[in-house]
Amino acid sequence: MSEIIPSAPRRISIPPAPIHPLAALTTIVLDNVFGIFELVDPLALIFTCITVGVLGTAATTMIQHYLAKDEWGPSLAKGLVMGIIAGVPFQVTGTAVGAILLGWAGASQWIKLPGPKIKPEDLSASDEIVDAEVKDSNK
Repeated sequence: MSEIIPSAPRRISIPPAPIHPLAALTTIVLDNVFGIFELVDPLALIFTCITVGVLGTAATTMIQHYLAKDEWGPSLAKGLVMGIIAGVPFQVTGTAVGAILLGWAGASQWIKLPGPKIKPEDLSASDEIVDAEVKDSNK
């Protein structure tokens, strides 16, 4: 009886991020650049939040449609979510979400996790046997 060795190890990959990496980076940048204005003039807080939200929505929608090749509907939905996240008057929100999505996008591109290791002694000949009996339906 010969030893059974798998031909190639199985690999587990991380699924791609729902947002293009450039859209995540744009959210981080918008959140931090306009955060300065929020600290300098608290009266401009509403104007700043609306401006950042609109810019975040437009940037993410365009990136998702033209670079990630999403349809207009999903692109606009992702743009609205990222615009709202960037427009929240706290710098932490957009930076945290953008960093997580950016890290996820990078991990899905560059990290390929190894699959489970299967030792030849763990496999038996019965693992490879397939019951291939054909049943006659005319009986």
